[in-house]
Amino acid sequence: MVGLAWATGVAAAPTFSSRVAFEPLVAKLRESGGDPAKIVRPRHARDLDRLESGKRYKFVVTRDGLLAIAPLAADAPGNEYVHPILAGGEPVLTAGGIVLARSGQAVAKAILDQDSKAYCPTLASLDAAAQALAALGLAASVVARQDRPPECAPLSK
Repeated sequence: MVGLAWATGVAAAPTFSSRVAFEPLVAKLRESGGDPAKIVRPRHARDLDRLESGKRYKFVVTRDGLLAIAPLAADAPGNEYVHPILAGGEPVLTAGGIVLARSGQAVAKAILDQDSKAYCPTLASLDAAAQALAALGLAASVVARQDRPPECAPLSK
């Protein structure tokens, strides 16, 4: 990727690594009855229909530019679908929360934030999420960013 970026003059998008240990999170997910197979990996805008309007869901954008969204709202009791689980412990282009507002079946607004204590992404990194939503067919005019700087977790050793 670095070679390609150098050859084309286009800088590769920065990634964010998890600041917390992955294996304990996997154990907590299993103990809660969670399953990585339930993670929402939308390929079309209609795949977002699984998300309840007005609820905030945790999401990541993987290094290949794809969305992975928790199957439960962020405030759901016993929800162990944290950002590193969504990313399989891998670095991400961005992470945070997404809230959808619907008008009938259509997404009228998609509000993104960068609040991820594990990855500590920047507001600017949400461009990757906006691009992932555009690839699903959402118009740029319905995507908004909300600045929610995370209280970053200390780096684990």
